[in-house]
Amino acid sequence: MGVLEKKKESQHGREFWNAKARTFPRFEEGDSTYEARMLRLARDNGVIFQGKHILDVGCGSGMYTIRLAREAASVLATDISDEMLRILHEDASTQNISNITCMNCSWDEFSSPDSFDVVFASMTPAIETDASADKLMDFAKDWVVFMGFADSMRSDVLAGLFTHYALTPRVFNNAQTMRSWLERRGFAYKALPVADQWVVPHSRDKLMDSCLTTLRSYDVQPDEELVSTHIEAFRNEHGEYIERTDYAVEMIIWQKN
Repeated sequence: MGVLEKKKESQHGREFWNAKARTFPRFEEGDSTYEARMLRLARDNGVIFQGKHILDVGCGSGMYTIRLAREAASVLATDISDEMLRILHEDASTQNISNITCMNCSWDEFSSPDSFDVVFASMTPAIETDASADKLMDFAKDWVVFMGFADSMRSDVLAGLFTHYALTPRVFNNAQTMRSWLERRGFAYKALPVADQWVVPHSRDKLMDSCLTTLRSYDVQPDEELVSTHIEAFRNEHGEYIERTDYAVEMIIWQKN
């Protein structure tokens, strides 16, 4: 892997995503994982990753980055969270992957003299304005692959906590926002909807951490004893804490030319 380059970043965003990194999913082997299926969907619709130079925007812990790097000539992976990038570096090293370069910065702060055969942006809040979408095109030579939420996610674990604290879950509709941007810019695109459920086993400590971090992001000071009692309902016979999250996303793909 390349040397980690650090740039200035939004302190609040960095702190939040560093906290999320403690419980964030990591790269997982297998052809039946969510990430493997989504990359197959992109390939089936014409996107070529093999031998390409790829920019991965808001790469997180590298669940896609590592898979992309196995096909690509190179991947430049950007994220605001240095802890996410540390995890990516660790997992890529375990996989003996050396063609990933990481850049620790926000998307607003990102700059590069290069353009890329594929610009890849999955479920990242970094792309939320016309300017941030325009920037995707600034660095794209050919394909752009964008994955965004089409609706709010519903976690069975968090649902009861949101009710208790009278919170309204955030609605994510950045897929609709991206489609609107593409139509206004006159780009032809494919929108590929995917709806399903993530089923994630946690340790008790990781689920506690995830719940507390999420509640604090809503400016709530959670009662840790209450949260601890709440999550016991999700413990299975093997001692795992199972979280089920219903989601609706869209993969939106287009070519610059």
